Amino acid sequence: MLTYLYMYVRLSEIKQEVKLWWDRNSETMFWGMAMFFGAVLAAGLLQLWILQGGARGVQFYDAEGEEITQSELHRQYIQASGLPGLVAASRNGKRYYYPWCGGLGRIKQANLIWFSTEQSAESAGYTIASGCHGL
Repeated sequence: MLTYLYMYVRLSEIKQEVKLWWDRNSETMFWGMAMFFGAVLAAGLLQLWILQGGARGVQFYDAEGEEITQSELHRQYIQASGLPGLVAASRNGKRYYYPWCGGLGRIKQANLIWFSTEQSAESAGYTIASGCHGL
């Protein structure tokens, strides 16, 4: 019985110490938590801004320091790879694929058609295959 009474008194003392500590530090804790959540919010907004295209992506330059356009990069890729185009599709399908996408391997050679750009494939009525990401 004496042990329970001692524990009750000790818990009351601890509760009182915690209350005193909180009274002394509550303003510091408030500003610390406000700064933490503000930093988390800022990081999330920055990530959204980047994902929405607010920041420019990777830029490529030639030997003279001139910026290389995306269509020129596509042309150079097609030329270097030896492929007939940048994207391919099936004559019977609705999706187009990049050469590194797994779905391209399931298309028979007789049904395979190539496009030099994504825009030309899309203007022909094709859409990009899910899980197949470009350059």
